[in-house]
Amino acid sequence: MTYEEMFPCRAQIIRTREGRDAAPLDDYSYPENTGEFIGTLAFRCWHRNKPMLLCYFDTDDGLKLKLPVWWQSWGVNYSPAESYINFADEVYDGSRWYCTYRKKQNGYISWCCAESIESNLEGYYKWKGIIKEERANNPKVIELRKE
Repeated sequence: MTYEEMFPCRAQIIRTREGRDAAPLDDYSYPENTGEFIGTLAFRCWHRNKPMLLCYFDTDDGLKLKLPVWWQSWGVNYSPAESYINFADEVYDGSRWYCTYRKKQNGYISWCCAESIESNLEGYYKWKGIIKEERANNPKVIELRKE
């Protein structure tokens, strides 16, 4: 069996210098503040020096954001803090996600939650209903989607 057959999700991750050079990494940035989005996972790339996977998203409102997940010795590896989804082994490029993140006191962004839109329409309904209510009650949460 080939690597791609044994690990189809992991095989899509950029892991070489040539792959990083060919990918539009500079078009993406970390979010500046706490927020949320619905978007498509464009690609993933291993960090060069850290046990970290960078996930690059094209959001529905036109932003290009990257969010990090880390290897850890407990829980689920390469998963947002409040989710149990391994973005290295269980996720394909091109999949759709509802994501939340927050800016920590040290200025770094923490990826809080990811919900699949395709396999779980609850994430979509949550975005359409509950999130609108939360946004209306909390003006600090940025408006990412205009209707």
